[in-house]
Amino acid sequence: MHAVADSGPLSGLLPLAAAIGEAWAQEFLCDLRSRGRDPIGAWPGTVREARSRVIANLPAARQRADAALDPDSLQLLARTTYDAARRSWLANAEPDLEP
Repeated sequence: MHAVADSGPLSGLLPLAAAIGEAWAQEFLCDLRSRGRDPIGAWPGTVREARSRVIANLPAARQRADAALDPDSLQLLARTTYDAARRSWLANAEPDLEP
């Protein structure tokens, strides 16, 4: 699925979607730490939240790329956002050692 998107008009949006995910994770981490809490365990976000962040943060990029976001494209961008956020979170979180 990524190979098709890598060569099309969506290819320019994938790095932006990843950046949205990384920023989302950093926002979450900063919020937790500001409340004196440590990031522990699995990424708490959802693909549905990622989709909302893509819709909220990519309208200018969507117009610039001149690509209408069909449901499959939106899903790919949301998944890219989610995966980037999860990777960023896991790089900063401690494992949850409780059973």
